[in-house]
Amino acid sequence: MGTEGIYRKTEKGRAEIATRANRLGLRERTMLIMVDDKTTRRELLAKNAHPTSEGILNSLLADGYIEVVSAAAAVPVAESPAAAPAAAAAAPATASPAPSVEVSLVSAARFACRSLVTVLGPGADDLTALIEKCKTADELRARLEKCRDVVQGMAGKKKADEFWAGVTARLP
Repeated sequence: MGTEGIYRKTEKGRAEIATRANRLGLRERTMLIMVDDKTTRRELLAKNAHPTSEGILNSLLADGYIEVVSAAAAVPVAESPAAAPAAAAAAPATASPAPSVEVSLVSAARFACRSLVTVLGPGADDLTALIEKCKTADELRARLEKCRDVVQGMAGKKKADEFWAGVTARLP
């Protein structure tokens, strides 16, 4: 993942801070609050050195709570009228594409386990243990479909759909 872009909250991220509608976990919410339209990925990870911070940042990005803007786009154009055309011309060239999620069994399993713990709390321990034992993509997909049903039963269709969208984006 690139470290040069500036991270900022999307409308969804600002709404989550204001309303807690999606009930992000404590670490996710903390990381979302730290995003301030001035800080790069590297700086955010340096401020929050917890081992799961990188995964949380990736999830916030993949789930649409935050986005990456180029460093040039974050600099106010009003600082130097002469620099305005140069900054505008440089912005497309330096804009880094939004990082995509990692597609692998490990990534899908990690996302699923983190999501289940966030939604179900300690009750997710048995499910996460079963997910971690999966060896093939087909086995993992079948297990995750059952987890989606559990999430829907416990937290509702919206949470189940979010869970499934995040998992399928990471499944090979």
